[in-house]
Amino acid sequence: MSREAQVRFCERRGVRFPPPTLPLVMCRSKGQAVAALARLTALLADLGLEPKAAKTRIVHLTVGGEGVDFLGFHHRLVRSRATRGTGTVVYLARWPSRKAEQHARDRIRFMTMRARLAAPVEQVVQEINLFLRGWACYFRYGNSARSFDKIRRYALMRLALFIAKRHKRGRAWGFAQIYRSPGALGLISLNGIVVAPRPNRAWRAPAEHRR
Repeated sequence: MSREAQVRFCERRGVRFPPPTLPLVMCRSKGQAVAALARLTALLADLGLEPKAAKTRIVHLTVGGEGVDFLGFHHRLVRSRATRGTGTVVYLARWPSRKAEQHARDRIRFMTMRARLAAPVEQVVQEINLFLRGWACYFRYGNSARSFDKIRRYALMRLALFIAKRHKRGRAWGFAQIYRSPGALGLISLNGIVVAPRPNRAWRAPAEHRR
């Protein structure tokens, strides 16, 4: 169940409005979810607000069922594969949502559009790498390996098209220039950076306490 309410305030002229608030309420039963929705609706009504109907829903998380998007991730209940000597485990997995993946493709397409053909290839690669590092740094804590592969392949394809258009050649020629160059012209790899969650284990190592 997700909610969106934008609380606008301004202590002085020129203060920018804060971004929308996106709460997610996890409940053990449908009855609790309905009660939580009613309570949240009442609290927002006291502020003169109301949940946005288009983004307000109750989702029953089940294996094989639908999931929920929250903070850029798609969360879904899945069952782990059975391994020798152990059974399966049901846990909540997460990976970049479709909207997050589309945002990444849009950014990469913008950086490699035809209007930028005069820009040096090295500069374009640096800009793509800068975006990919930031995007992957946020989404690496999850089951994101498949999404990372798709976005990296898309970046390779757009870079090949960009190079081919600069030289008025075909896409295959552009791919050939990338694969013949050392390190794919410097385009970073997203392999091996995902920190996938494991059932009953902490996702991240305990933070170091520095004095």
